[in-house]
Amino acid sequence: MTKTKPWLAVTAAVLAVLMLYYFTGSWVIVVLFFAALGVFVAYQKTRTGKTSSRVCIRCGAKLNPNARQCDSCGSASWTVRE
Repeated sequence: MTKTKPWLAVTAAVLAVLMLYYFTGSWVIVVLFFAALGVFVAYQKTRTGKTSSRVCIRCGAKLNPNARQCDSCGSASWTVRE
C-alpha cells in the first residue's frame, strides 16, 4: 500500500483551478465544477458504507469475499445478504 501524498493532491487542485479559469475565463464555472466534484465525492463516500456480506447457504456463517468454501461446514455454496 502506498502512502498518500497531500502535496500531490494540492498541486493537482491548484493546476485544475488555473486551467479551468484559463480555458473558461469565469470563476463561476470553476466554483460550479468543484461544487459538483464535492457532491460526487460525498455521494461515493456514502455508498461505500453499504457493503453486502457473503454468507454460507448451509450454515449461515459469514464468508470472506475471496473464500472458495465455508470454513465451518465445507460448503462451496454462498449467497449475498444485505
